[in-house]
Amino acid sequence: MKVIGITGTSGSGKSTVSGWLREWGYPVLDGDAISRELATPGSPYVEALVREFGPGICDESGALARQALGLRVFADPEGLRRLTEITTPLILAELRRRIEAARRQGFSVVFLDGALIIDTPFEALCDKILLVEGDRAGQIERIARRDGISLDAARQRLDSQQSSEKLRRRADYLLENRGTLEELRGKTEQILKTIKGMDS
Repeated sequence: MKVIGITGTSGSGKSTVSGWLREWGYPVLDGDAISRELATPGSPYVEALVREFGPGICDESGALARQALGLRVFADPEGLRRLTEITTPLILAELRRRIEAARRQGFSVVFLDGALIIDTPFEALCDKILLVEGDRAGQIERIARRDGISLDAARQRLDSQQSSEKLRRRADYLLENRGTLEELRGKTEQILKTIKGMDS
């Protein structure tokens, strides 16, 4: 079984591609979604964060209050590093469990969807990397429309992410999103055929 990492900067169309892969019956593991699933009241994930950042990061029911957590994390220059050190091993362990479950179910390909895969511990889980790359102007417009922010704010958000040049150098497959949704869907189908043929 192969694990294919799907990555791309904000507004590239990565989530759209992942949605089609799910629709076609492939397991798609989303690191962000898994972190939210792990953050149930009283879970080891939440307890570890409370030990590090204090009980004020939870609401009265014990659920993680993400806004409060964000304020604590970004109030300290080391906060983001500490958050990553706590949560990454827990997310990795759950991803490994789900990858193994997919293997036991007989899947030949599993996809790992994440904006941050390259140069993170998640990269080691992947056999190959698929990069979804949009055109910059289109990405800025999609981010602004999706998140209800200005074009300038969307541009700043895109500029803060890993460069397309670096991602392109590290990717094994490139899926260019510079046309219509129908064109992107067709390209996704073609790349999927290539991925499925890796072992043949």
